[in-house]
Amino acid sequence: MCDLKIQLYGFSYVVPVLIVDGQVDELIVGTNVLKSLIRQFKSNDSYWRVVGTPGSSSQCDDSHFLRLLSNLERWRGDSIPDKVGTIKLKRAVTLQPMSEHLVWGRLPPKTKLSVGSTVVVEPSTSRCVNRHILVGRVVTPLWGDGWLPVKIVNPTTSPVTLRRNAKVADVYPCIALEDFDDVKQQAAYQNVAKVQCDSSHGSLTAKNSVGGSVVHGNSTLSNLGLQGLSVEECPVSQFWKDKLVNLIGKYDTVFSRHSLDCGEAKGFCHRIRLTDDRPFRLPYRRLSPAHYQKLRETLDDMEEKEIVRKSSSEYASPLVLVWKKNGDLRLCTDFRWLNARTVKDAHPLPHQADVLAALGGNAFFSTMDLTSGYYNVPLHEEDRKYTAFSSPLGLHEYNRLPQGLCNSPATFMRMMLTIFGDQNFLSLLCYLDDLMVFAKTEEESLQRLEMVFQRLQEHNLKLSPSKCKFLRRSVKFLGHIISQEGVATDPAKVQTILNVTESEMMEADGVTPSPSKIRSFLGMVVYYQHYIENCSMVARPLFQLTTGQKKPRRGKGGRRPGPSRRLTAAD
Repeated sequence: MCDLKIQLYGFSYVVPVLIVDGQVDELIVGTNVLKSLIRQFKSNDSYWRVVGTPGSSSQCDDSHFLRLLSNLERWRGDSIPDKVGTIKLKRAVTLQPMSEHLVWGRLPPKTKLSVGSTVVVEPSTSRCVNRHILVGRVVTPLWGDGWLPVKIVNPTTSPVTLRRNAKVADVYPCIALEDFDDVKQQAAYQNVAKVQCDSSHGSLTAKNSVGGSVVHGNSTLSNLGLQGLSVEECPVSQFWKDKLVNLIGKYDTVFSRHSLDCGEAKGFCHRIRLTDDRPFRLPYRRLSPAHYQKLRETLDDMEEKEIVRKSSSEYASPLVLVWKKNGDLRLCTDFRWLNARTVKDAHPLPHQADVLAALGGNAFFSTMDLTSGYYNVPLHEEDRKYTAFSSPLGLHEYNRLPQGLCNSPATFMRMMLTIFGDQNFLSLLCYLDDLMVFAKTEEESLQRLEMVFQRLQEHNLKLSPSKCKFLRRSVKFLGHIISQEGVATDPAKVQTILNVTESEMMEADGVTPSPSKIRSFLGMVVYYQHYIENCSMVARPLFQLTTGQKKPRRGKGGRRPGPSRRLTAAD
């Protein structure tokens, strides 16, 4: 390493250089020199005169070199932009000795660059960077949510652990091609080589090419009526994004166009068997007059989609209105009387731990959710009368499987395992209406997605576009965060648990512990009990508060033991 004085086009620079034996090129000029050179040229009118005359015969070499610099990096402002930001790790990573690792870091949320912009990843200049690692330089598009790949080498003979939020690399803007405003400008630069980058084929992708393809892919999905789907956030190369768009276009009929656009499963039907078929009629629950119009519109939409119909059944369960966060209305029914008389279906649901344990060694994940899941299953004609529900607007009954029936999960799970059972835990996970496809490569992911789309199409089931996430490195599934590193807790749910205060666990008087509130809190905690050491012992005092006051123990024969005494003559 030494300092070298360089003269280029009348400008002098003193730059640090690295001398390497056996190098074919005599000198390789880095971006630090080129950036300074471009600043000097752009302040000189002769630069624009030379660049603007592509057919000039004089100074041919200089003209070609200047046009090449202009094509690689021509900024609209007076100065070249500084670095975009610093990549930080979102989770701790252990680097094995004498090996190279591809890890994923993320830029700050307020990064101004858009997804698809070409950037350069270089080793960070921060002093807090671990000096035992080597970070490779990478030219890559900016992926969804600011994610970027970073190549890190551990040249030491011992493992190196990088902590969460550790700074590993700096990101700089990179414009690989010129933005042409008209045909004349394009003709002026038509002789300049265009370098495109595609990570799957080992070439560089231009920023404009990436951005245009992403927009074209999203416009293609919009033309199909799938505005809720977007491939822009998929952290894969443009080649695989185009493949994904083509696959979705091939099976676009498996995606719903609105919230009640659900399919009707072929070859499946739900039956209701009762132990006591005596009719029951429960009165409807009173509603605010302000909700009548919304209820009427919702019932009309469901009748139009043949999910419910008007009924003359001798059975009646009360309707329950549930308001969603977005203001939409969800119709639920209190089927407790019907469930008490129903013969239970013993079909098991998969254990959550078994489902999550099948995800090891995969890098790409795709999650899907069926539109109005239970409504995809028809009810048997003879059993529809049992599902009748009463409301201020009359009596209706379901044509499709409703929520709230005790056997709805068993019937739905049986149907899903019939369709995907041979691939469950092997290439996908199925938990009721939630599907997740996992794979090690992009190609394998698309093959498995096509298998899922094909089977859904054959059985006339539909997916909700807004709830589909394809080819992601990290997804939410069953309340956990799934990634290549493994299964982790959802930070949002953990924060909800941490935000619970003691006052929220009390009755209205603020002094007496509320067993129902404590039981609800323990339900959230037990959901993550595998991540809490000695969870049962720590939570034992709270469990004791949910038991309430114990009644005095009774003696044999059901009588409470009283004070013993000897019998007298009066007895």
